[in-house]
Amino acid sequence: MNIYDDLTYIQNSSLALGFFDGLHLGHRVVLKNAIHVAKEHNSVSTVIIFKEHPLNYLTDAKIPQILTLDEKLEILSNLGIDNTVILDFEKYSHIKAQDYIENILIKYFSPIAITTGFNHSFGFNGEGNGNLLKQNKEKYNYKYFEVPPFVVNNNIVSCSVIRNYIQLGNFPDSEKLLGYRFFIKGTVTEGEHLASKLGFPSANIIYPEDKINIPHGVYFVTVMIDNKKYNGILNYGFAPTVDNINNLKTEVHILGFNQNIYGKNLKISFITKIRNQMKFENIEKLKAQIVRDIAFTEIYKYYVKEN
Repeated sequence: MNIYDDLTYIQNSSLALGFFDGLHLGHRVVLKNAIHVAKEHNSVSTVIIFKEHPLNYLTDAKIPQILTLDEKLEILSNLGIDNTVILDFEKYSHIKAQDYIENILIKYFSPIAITTGFNHSFGFNGEGNGNLLKQNKEKYNYKYFEVPPFVVNNNIVSCSVIRNYIQLGNFPDSEKLLGYRFFIKGTVTEGEHLASKLGFPSANIIYPEDKINIPHGVYFVTVMIDNKKYNGILNYGFAPTVDNINNLKTEVHILGFNQNIYGKNLKISFITKIRNQMKFENIEKLKAQIVRDIAFTEIYKYYVKEN
């Protein structure tokens, strides 16, 4: 996939427009349609996204992201997108919607087709929408496809619903809407070896600052190391039983694994929350609970589909 950090001429594109945070099931319908139309017309599929969420500029709120930009680009490439153009929202936010169509979409991409979701907006104050794209399609000779809401279990698949699930630690339901498990990536760093002293060595990573936060607690996860997948138990939060200092930790005990992986890159995918963070009376009770946590994963894994 070709990646462009600003506008470039990519003529006869089959365009997909949206921010695409999460690249959830609804987003994938938009993208697959753009890819299908491109192949049908012997053209190229082109996605236009922004570096940061537009609401970060339009409001005081900082919108937590489901995917980092690098993760989003990797998934777009795996889906088969030919080109991704990354724009700075602030630079283009003042352009009126009609001018955006004429001076951006038409001028640079001369699209054969444009595909968006049902709630896509663009241009100054978000005044542009699917109706405006539809009104201009004959004038500029492109096809317009508006993908209707994608519904799973009576829920419209949306980033706001998915973010809410993740922030509650409800990963089974977020997976149903994303189409994959929420994940984080990080490099293993040397910790204080507290877990090793308990008999449960753990890999420590730094939780990505640009990802949506999860509740403090203990989670059943999978861990990808060198393209091999393992089950694991992840603790996110503090270690109140063994550490009096409030150091936020992200540490994962990888089941059936005992190798030196300092400096290795991990991909950790969340299956389900096991329990809330707890302070135990003594170390022995903590160790007993960890044994129960491991037993939980051994039972639960038989009810989880491969992903």
